Amino acid sequence: MSEEELKAEFARLLLRTPEDPFKAALMLFPDNTSRALRVANEWPADPEVIAAQAAIVEDEGEMSFLPTKADLARSIWSRMQGDRICPEDFAKLGKLYAEVRGFIEKPQTNINTNVNNVTNRVMVVRESASDADWETKLRKQQEDLTNASTKH
Repeated sequence: MSEEELKAEFARLLLRTPEDPFKAALMLFPDNTSRALRVANEWPADPEVIAAQAAIVEDEGEMSFLPTKADLARSIWSRMQGDRICPEDFAKLGKLYAEVRGFIEKPQTNINTNVNNVTNRVMVVRESASDADWETKLRKQQEDLTNASTKH
């Protein structure tokens, strides 16, 4: 690999472990600790590395270099296993671990936004005459309607 390619790869590794450039350098040079130490001290501020990081972040997005849910759970779990952790911190980390893993179920909030518009259609009969009179008017109206429909 050329030096430019090595710097591009270091830039990618450094995005994964930004707090530990030596770890990124050791991944790049696993058999050469002295070169990894030199790279860890010099390359993070190198303009080529910085430009390569900017290009990688633009192409892949910043979120692709953040830890996954499994990485976060593993980190919390390893802190819980420490020898010098007080009970309060253990309880807090345990709760955080349980939330990350989904052991604690959150109540579901369902909001019903359905609007039911009911329109009742009511026929109002405005007739105060006797039943016989009303029936006669109704028969005449029906005859007029049927005669009108047959004329067309």
